[in-house]
Amino acid sequence: MLKCRSFLWMMLMLVALPTMAQQPEVTVTARFDTSHILVGDHLHLQLTARTTGNASLSFQSKDDWKMMNCEVLEAADAQHAEKDGQVRVWQDFVVTAFDTGRAVIAPIQVWADTALVACSDTLFFYVDTLPVFVDTASAFRDIKLPLGGLERVEKARSKIWLWLLLVGVILALVAFVVVFFKVWWPKLKKKRAIRQREIRRQSSGAIALGHIRELKAKELCQKGMTKEHYSELSVILRTYLDDQWDVNAMEMVTDEIMTALASLEVTEQQRLEIFSFLKISDLVKYARRQPPMEENALQIDNVTKFVRDTDQQEQQRRVQEAAQRK
Repeated sequence: MLKCRSFLWMMLMLVALPTMAQQPEVTVTARFDTSHILVGDHLHLQLTARTTGNASLSFQSKDDWKMMNCEVLEAADAQHAEKDGQVRVWQDFVVTAFDTGRAVIAPIQVWADTALVACSDTLFFYVDTLPVFVDTASAFRDIKLPLGGLERVEKARSKIWLWLLLVGVILALVAFVVVFFKVWWPKLKKKRAIRQREIRRQSSGAIALGHIRELKAKELCQKGMTKEHYSELSVILRTYLDDQWDVNAMEMVTDEIMTALASLEVTEQQRLEIFSFLKISDLVKYARRQPPMEENALQIDNVTKFVRDTDQQEQQRRVQEAAQRK
């Protein structure tokens, strides 16, 4: 029986190794031309992918990007170049935002033919407002005499109808402003908040997984910065809980978070793994505990698995609810 299983594993490896060898090595870079823009202004994003061989690279369609507080206005055609056996593909995009704060674009996928080979980092920029500058000196003008010197100016005819028209226009504008801010503006604000909340939910998992990958790359535990490692991972998890389920975890202690998780659609095993991470994180931050490297790797894997699995569950549930509403 053991010999048969060993033989089957060997056959599977022989079949899989050529396929794995065919996957090209791809490097991806993404660059904004600025990190801050004004509300309604534009900035340019350039995606670049490099590889060797004859693989046909393409970027994920902008319609499938997961974004928060921003949108893509234009997308140029992808450009290709080949030099010294290296293939380079790049594509330019124009991005804008209409709300202040932080704008985020989740990792963008890169495909080689029909295979997913790489992803970009999580991208973000900031949207600011510009104070209105009032030129107070513009109201002053040089005093000029009428042509011909000081002459008596004939009194103009009465323009009462113009004054009445002006007053009517002003009253109409005042009425419009009152109705707009009393009736329409709250509705528009509520719709925008709901739309942004849905965008946060849809992109919460991808953003959290992107931050976890960046944290792993820092290798803080290997550098003796265990407390900083657990602090950053705790912030990533708490932010994900807030974005996915409106759990204000940043303001909660461990017991309060566990109480909130009990009312959510997560499994008992998932709750136990998160409870274990939060307890160890508290001990590291407040009791100066130094867990072994194996424990650190296990905890970050548990958080990664929790985010990936629950995000997938929530996405499927929303699809089913949308289908039922139709």
